[in-house]
Amino acid sequence: MTNTRVPQPSLKRTTRHHRCDEAFIALLEEDFPEIPRVAFEAAFHGFPAAPKKQAIHVCEWASRTDNPGRALMAWARKRGEGVFRPDPSDA
Repeated sequence: MTNTRVPQPSLKRTTRHHRCDEAFIALLEEDFPEIPRVAFEAAFHGFPAAPKKQAIHVCEWASRTDNPGRALMAWARKRGEGVFRPDPSDA
């Protein structure tokens, strides 16, 4: 008898595909009122959008600084995230 069992896909769930969208940005805005919405959109939008877990951790860090909105924008600019991501079509 031969084994004709078809391998099943992994049932392991990951969060790497959970990306920031408008609804999640609104939730971040409620949780971190000291950070302006424009900073969230600039840092976490783009293609691909930032992972939600990363966005939460970065917002927690930024909220502990003197100027959270500026810190979040500086983080995105330094790492080339969000609207600061280089456009591959310019290459």
